Amino acid sequence: MPNLALLALEASDGTVVLTSITLVFAMLAALCLIITAEGKIFDSMNKKNNQPKLPTPPKSAAKAPAKPAASAAKAPVAKADNGSIPGEVIAAISAAVACVLGEGAVIHGIRRVSKSGKGSRRGAWGDAGVREHTTPFM
Repeated sequence: MPNLALLALEASDGTVVLTSITLVFAMLAALCLIITAEGKIFDSMNKKNNQPKLPTPPKSAAKAPAKPAASAAKAPVAKADNGSIPGEVIAAISAAVACVLGEGAVIHGIRRVSKSGKGSRRGAWGDAGVREHTTPFM
Protein backbone atom coordinates (compact mmCIF):
# COMPACT_ATOMS: atom_id res chain seq x y z
CA MET A 1 0.00 0.00 0.00
CA PRO A 2 1.61 3.31 -1.04
CA ASN A 3 2.04 6.11 1.42
CA LEU A 4 -0.77 8.63 0.83
CA ALA A 5 1.25 11.58 2.21
CA LEU A 6 3.95 11.08 -0.43
CA LEU A 7 1.39 10.90 -3.21
CA ALA A 8 -0.20 14.14 -2.06
CA LEU A 9 3.20 15.85 -1.93
CA GLU A 10 4.08 14.77 -5.46
CA ALA A 11 0.89 16.24 -6.83
CA SER A 12 1.65 19.70 -5.42
CA ASP A 13 5.42 19.85 -6.10
CA GLY A 14 4.94 22.51 -8.76
CA THR A 15 2.89 24.63 -6.41
CA VAL A 16 5.51 24.39 -3.67
CA VAL A 17 8.34 25.29 -6.07
CA LEU A 18 6.48 28.25 -7.56
CA THR A 19 5.47 29.53 -4.15
CA SER A 20 9.05 29.22 -2.87
CA ILE A 21 10.56 31.02 -5.85
CA THR A 22 7.97 33.79 -5.63
CA LEU A 23 8.57 34.20 -1.92
CA VAL A 24 12.36 34.35 -2.33
CA PHE A 25 12.20 37.00 -5.06
CA ALA A 26 9.64 39.03 -3.15
CA MET A 27 11.90 39.05 -0.08
CA LEU A 28 14.91 40.03 -2.22
CA ALA A 29 12.97 42.94 -3.68
CA ALA A 30 11.83 43.99 -0.20
CA LEU A 31 15.44 43.88 1.09
CA CYS A 32 16.62 46.01 -1.85
CA LEU A 33 13.94 48.60 -1.10
CA ILE A 34 14.82 48.64 2.61
CA ILE A 35 18.55 49.04 1.93
CA THR A 36 17.92 51.82 -0.60
CA ALA A 37 15.64 53.64 1.84
CA GLU A 38 18.23 53.36 4.62
CA GLY A 39 20.92 54.71 2.27
CA LYS A 40 18.81 57.75 1.43
CA ILE A 41 18.04 58.35 5.10
CA PHE A 42 21.71 58.19 6.07
CA ASP A 43 22.70 60.40 3.11
CA SER A 44 20.24 63.06 4.21
CA MET A 45 21.54 62.79 7.79
CA ASN A 46 25.12 63.22 6.56
CA LYS A 47 24.16 66.27 4.48
CA LYS A 48 22.54 67.88 7.51
CA ASN A 49 25.62 67.17 9.66
CA ASN A 50 28.07 68.47 7.03
CA GLN A 51 26.41 71.86 6.64
CA PRO A 52 28.41 74.45 8.60
CA LYS A 53 26.53 76.15 11.38
CA LEU A 54 26.79 79.90 11.18
CA PRO A 55 27.19 81.66 14.50
CA THR A 56 24.37 84.03 15.26
CA PRO A 57 25.50 87.47 16.39
CA PRO A 58 23.88 88.97 19.46
CA LYS A 59 20.89 91.17 18.70
CA SER A 60 22.43 94.20 20.35
CA ALA A 61 25.56 94.14 18.17
CA ALA A 62 25.60 96.47 15.17
CA LYS A 63 25.85 94.90 11.77
CA ALA A 64 29.37 94.82 10.39
CA PRO A 65 29.91 95.57 6.70
CA ALA A 66 29.98 92.44 4.57
CA LYS A 67 33.40 91.28 3.41
CA PRO A 68 33.85 90.89 -0.32
CA ALA A 69 34.28 87.34 -1.60
CA ALA A 70 37.76 88.12 -2.93
CA SER A 71 39.13 88.74 0.57
CA ALA A 72 37.96 85.36 1.84
CA ALA A 73 40.70 83.10 3.17
CA LYS A 74 42.17 80.92 0.47
CA ALA A 75 43.83 77.55 0.87
CA PRO A 76 47.61 77.70 0.63
CA VAL A 77 48.99 76.57 -2.69
CA ALA A 78 51.63 73.85 -2.50
CA LYS A 79 55.00 74.77 -3.95
CA ALA A 80 56.00 72.87 -7.05
CA ASP A 81 59.26 71.02 -6.49
CA ASN A 82 60.91 70.72 -9.87
CA GLY A 83 62.46 67.32 -10.35
CA SER A 84 60.63 65.65 -7.46
CA ILE A 85 58.55 63.53 -9.83
CA PRO A 86 60.58 61.33 -12.17
CA GLY A 87 60.13 61.82 -15.91
CA GLU A 88 58.94 58.22 -16.34
CA VAL A 89 56.05 58.83 -13.94
CA ILE A 90 55.07 62.03 -15.77
CA ALA A 91 55.18 60.17 -19.08
CA ALA A 92 52.99 57.35 -17.68
CA ILE A 93 50.46 59.81 -16.30
CA SER A 94 50.40 61.72 -19.59
CA ALA A 95 49.88 58.50 -21.56
CA ALA A 96 47.03 57.44 -19.25
CA VAL A 97 45.33 60.83 -19.62
CA ALA A 98 45.74 60.66 -23.42
CA CYS A 99 44.19 57.16 -23.48
CA VAL A 100 41.21 58.14 -21.35
CA LEU A 101 40.48 61.68 -22.57
CA GLY A 102 41.91 61.55 -26.08
CA GLU A 103 44.88 63.25 -27.67
CA GLY A 104 43.38 66.73 -27.34
CA ALA A 105 43.58 66.64 -23.53
CA VAL A 106 45.80 69.24 -21.87
CA ILE A 107 47.65 68.60 -18.62
CA HIS A 108 48.20 71.83 -16.73
CA GLY A 109 50.34 70.36 -13.98
CA ILE A 110 51.28 67.27 -12.06
CA ARG A 111 52.06 67.48 -8.36
CA ARG A 112 52.24 65.18 -5.41
CA VAL A 113 49.34 65.22 -2.99
CA SER A 114 50.44 65.37 0.59
CA LYS A 115 49.02 62.77 2.92
CA SER A 116 46.52 64.14 5.37
CA GLY A 117 46.66 63.30 9.05
CA LYS A 118 43.38 61.40 8.83
CA GLY A 119 44.61 58.96 6.18
CA SER A 120 44.06 55.26 6.56
CA ARG A 121 46.47 52.39 6.38
CA ARG A 122 45.00 51.33 3.03
CA GLY A 123 46.32 54.27 1.08
CA ALA A 124 44.61 56.29 -1.65
CA TRP A 125 43.81 53.34 -3.93
CA GLY A 126 42.42 51.29 -1.04
CA ASP A 127 40.26 54.19 0.12
CA ALA A 128 38.98 54.70 -3.45
CA GLY A 129 38.07 51.00 -3.65
CA VAL A 130 36.21 51.15 -0.35
CA ARG A 131 34.28 54.25 -1.47
CA GLU A 132 33.40 52.63 -4.79
CA HIS A 133 32.14 49.37 -3.29
CA THR A 134 30.29 50.83 -0.31
CA THR A 135 28.22 53.53 -1.99
CA PRO A 136 24.46 52.98 -1.75
CA PHE A 137 22.71 51.25 -4.60
CA MET A 138 20.88 53.57 -6.97
